[in-house]
Amino acid sequence: MDWGAFERAWHDSGCRILSDLAAACPGERLYSAAFHLFYMDDATILPPALAANTEAAVHEDDGYSTRFTPPEWRWDVLDAAGDAMAPWYHHLTEEYLAPAAGEADAAMQALEAAHDTAMANVCKAITTTARRGNIDGSLPGEFVVVILEGQRGDEEADLIRRSVDPRILPTVPGLGEYLRQLEET
Repeated sequence: MDWGAFERAWHDSGCRILSDLAAACPGERLYSAAFHLFYMDDATILPPALAANTEAAVHEDDGYSTRFTPPEWRWDVLDAAGDAMAPWYHHLTEEYLAPAAGEADAAMQALEAAHDTAMANVCKAITTTARRGNIDGSLPGEFVVVILEGQRGDEEADLIRRSVDPRILPTVPGLGEYLRQLEET
């Protein structure tokens, strides 16, 4: 797998989709996008969902907030992202799920590690592009793209740290506190 080309494809697709979303919703304040719903089994590897949310769609109730909970965001799955990346995931499925039975576990572990690294790089690259104003001028200066994969339990904090540049993390309202809460539990 050409992981560099894979990352560029995700970056370009993600930037285009977020640009289209921002243009279609003038006056909405998109504060974040996130990758979640990572799925791979012994037969299929699917693109993670790209989600996006606006400040107006954040709900807070008795200490619970949807700010970093993509399944509860306004756009919890932007179908265009998965559609655009489907050929890449078809290739991943063929490449990583083809090894002989004795090698399948090792191949799956290698894929998960490489995919996590690639997706973390994609998050950082899209965040940088957005903060430079090269996606849409309406995106705020603290806009971030992050991996928020609650299904991976103890790994979620690590995935957040890997997907957000440490210099950017303190500039994202609430993300540092959310990360601290994850690490304490």
